[in-house]
Amino acid sequence: MTLKIWLTITVLVILVSSQTFSQNRYKDINFAAPMKIPLVLAGNFAELRSNHFHTGLDIKTNNREGYKLYAIEDGYIARINVSHWGYGLCIYVQHPNGFTSVYAHCKKFTPEVEAFVRKAQRKKEKETITLYPGAEQFPVKRGEVIGFSGNSGSSVAPHLHFEIRDTKTEEPINPLLFGFDVKDDIPPIIKGIKIYSLNGANVNGKNADLLCAAIKNSQGYHIKTKSPIVIHGEVGIAINTIDKLNEAPNKCGIYSIELYDGDTLIFQQKFEKLNFYTNRYINTYMDYLQYRYRKESYHKSFLAVNNKLEIYGEIRNKGILKFEKNEVKKMKYIVSDVYGNKSELYFDLKGETSLKKRSPINPNPIQFNASKKNELVRKEFKAYLPQGALYDDASIQFQEYPARHNTISAVFNFNTDSVPIHKYYILKLKLSGVKPAHQNKLVIAELSKNMNRLSSKGGTMKDGWVTSKVRSFGNYAIAIDTVKPKITPLNLENKKYKIAREIRFKISDNLSGIDTYNVKIDGNWFHAFYNPKTNLLRVPFNQYNKIDSGKHKLVTTITDERKNTAVFKANIEL
Repeated sequence: MTLKIWLTITVLVILVSSQTFSQNRYKDINFAAPMKIPLVLAGNFAELRSNHFHTGLDIKTNNREGYKLYAIEDGYIARINVSHWGYGLCIYVQHPNGFTSVYAHCKKFTPEVEAFVRKAQRKKEKETITLYPGAEQFPVKRGEVIGFSGNSGSSVAPHLHFEIRDTKTEEPINPLLFGFDVKDDIPPIIKGIKIYSLNGANVNGKNADLLCAAIKNSQGYHIKTKSPIVIHGEVGIAINTIDKLNEAPNKCGIYSIELYDGDTLIFQQKFEKLNFYTNRYINTYMDYLQYRYRKESYHKSFLAVNNKLEIYGEIRNKGILKFEKNEVKKMKYIVSDVYGNKSELYFDLKGETSLKKRSPINPNPIQFNASKKNELVRKEFKAYLPQGALYDDASIQFQEYPARHNTISAVFNFNTDSVPIHKYYILKLKLSGVKPAHQNKLVIAELSKNMNRLSSKGGTMKDGWVTSKVRSFGNYAIAIDTVKPKITPLNLENKKYKIAREIRFKISDNLSGIDTYNVKIDGNWFHAFYNPKTNLLRVPFNQYNKIDSGKHKLVTTITDERKNTAVFKANIEL
């Protein structure tokens, strides 16, 4: 055997072995469970959420906090995060097999980790913090307690958000591929399909999209609408489907979807892993409006102009269907969950020669191209969208309204917030005659549809223009924030505090939002814990907040994002 032939065979063997390993490497890894209670899920991997796919498992904790969390394998704590939003109190454990496990929304850490975090917080005089301990700082063994379940961050009920990531790429991988003991023998549920009229196509004689409900019989799912559905032009299809697991009523995401034209696979998607950098492309993967307004999970089987998700397999003609005269396509969907439970949907589409009631395409004179940079410039309004900010080409609406009672500029209706945007864009609004002392108090604010509520988007003023970066269409105006945050003591009476476990305040801000908070007693910084979901600020007295009995001076300082500051002072006695 020559060296060249030997090298060729070796490379082929390596490639085949690599592919086989790639297919089997998850199920062959024996991770321990992250909790020692039945793993009942409130949410699973790739479940549809607002602006993102869910990147892990939401494990129920019986509506309680404080369950022990266990390392699923040997490793070390590589990252600790304390945040008011997102994952809240979160621990990342790096394992030598190339994976990292993530435990989010914790109530508290172990005493050793807690002491480490508190020391860093005291040094920075700040509660929110991200730390990266070295491999020698907190080594852990499989089955060792690393924290306690909770409800911190953006969580709305006690649970554990659990992830497994590829350590090198940081891509989250579907945890159920690793064989955790989660019961599921229920096939996915198919609720219907949506057929999209593309480029003015007719669907059943109308120039409009068509929703079709599904029914189930012994042969599988079928659509209720009279079959075949008649098509003239090009169409795309989406399927409304969810999955359910045993022991919980929650609607969960699916694992794979395949669309067939006869026996030919024409569109395929599978949720083995995700990427945080492309996760927001969910807004073009799903039917954005059906999810936003009705919480319905329509998964598209065709691609928009701007879709960089790497979840797709076989795709023909970007999933767009075309028809010959009187051609009948016998379509089939196969939807699967990660355990191999499957459901099938059958329906027929028929090509038509005549075109009825075809509406003009893009009648609006303002057109944005998803493949290019776009801008809209008016006398007192400027918007600059980078390339890739839109998922699809869009017709843009623009209208100016008089100033409202809560704004100091006109209100500009820039298209509609029902059209999603992928990237931040620059928004500039003009305002004249502002006092120099007030220039740093101005913000660009997004107004609710009834224009009564404001949401600050920040901003800076230069040369008469207030500029900020925003990520949605909607109603925008300039507002001013000169109001100090509000501090309300909850258990201080007559500014004299008798012995107790903690001091509590209610803190709030009218527009720009709480930026910093600081509690000092006798001039010394004390750990304070802020929960923006309840506007509660707590100062507990414990081994980290040590205080002697007797009289003390308390100073609480709250500053909003526009640097308006409120100060509460009190004499306290313990």
